[in-house]
Amino acid sequence: MSSAGVGCLYGVGVGPGDPELLTLKAVRVLKAAPIIFTPQATGSKDSLALMVARNYVDESRQRLIYASFVMGGTSDGVWSEAAERIAGYLLGGEDVAFLTQGDPLLYGSFMYVMVKVQAAHPTIPIEVVPGVTSITASASRAKMPLVSHGERLAVLPAMYGIDDLRDVLARNDTVVLMKVNRRAMAAVSQLEADGELSRCVFVRRATTPREQIAFSLREIAPEDIDYFSMLILSGKKGQV
Repeated sequence: MSSAGVGCLYGVGVGPGDPELLTLKAVRVLKAAPIIFTPQATGSKDSLALMVARNYVDESRQRLIYASFVMGGTSDGVWSEAAERIAGYLLGGEDVAFLTQGDPLLYGSFMYVMVKVQAAHPTIPIEVVPGVTSITASASRAKMPLVSHGERLAVLPAMYGIDDLRDVLARNDTVVLMKVNRRAMAAVSQLEADGELSRCVFVRRATTPREQIAFSLREIAPEDIDYFSMLILSGKKGQV
């Protein structure tokens, strides 16, 4: 808690899924915070972020608060309500640890709450605890270098047009497509079939028991694709 008697909001990145990938700082913050706030996808029985951090949370002395949201959807109202609730605890002098899969500021739900808390209460202290991203976790599990010195990396949500994807591949050495869907997979499959890719790696739920890695999309069935799937791609130089 800050010296002014106002709690601190911690955005805690819990990493991609393996509890051993939590940082020492994340563990320390989780154990100390009296309130643990965790997003939960609508229809899910548990919070995926909380499942990763469960071993470091003691419900006998810490309060768990859930925020329900639609996976991949617009949840501005949810985050506004969450920011309001969290601000109440913070102004009452209690620290709050907000769990986020991966890193809090890379496609993380925490960023939406952080911005709203900052706007409404600019004096509330906020600290972000970085987490291992799904991008680096996927590359490490596939033993696939992302970029070396002087190379360019593009990180994008699922691309929908094959022409757009060709353009991005032509301008970057490596392209990471996050949260891929079947339409994006179809576009990439066409590029692979046409021989326009020098590498194509599919990774789903890296570092978790449900992890799946494939070095060709021909190995992937439609049911293998979910919200936590990504592709690591490189085009062939000189092709557009």
